[in-house]
Amino acid sequence: NTSEYEKYACCPLPPYLEDSGCVIEDNNAGRPLRDVCFHLLKLYSDRHYDLDQLLDPRSVTSDPLDYRLSWHLWEVLRALNYTHLFKQSQGVLNASYAAQLEGEGLWEWAVFILLHEPDTQ
Repeated sequence: NTSEYEKYACCPLPPYLEDSGCVIEDNNAGRPLRDVCFHLLKLYSDRHYDLDQLLDPRSVTSDPLDYRLSWHLWEVLRALNYTHLFKQSQGVLNASYAAQLEGEGLWEWAVFILLHEPDTQ
């Protein structure tokens, strides 16, 4: 119950931003950037919490094109019946991770990732 000017703790920043102080970084959507653990706690308390924020790669790493953890986390959440991620976001997640793997020469794994595409067309 403190005023906004009397904050007693920093916001939960991703690990790569922890030493930067209480600075709030904004991502492209204009939402404050938070740690993936914070988003998981929010999802636990609100089953319909926005999964786009949770699966944003910048909530884990400073590389906005590193979709490794985001894709695997989505697969775990999907197995737990969290299905409220838009098909377009699922497609971006799958295609981005597959492109990342293909860029590393792991095209067999890229094909495996693309087999998880919800839109068969």
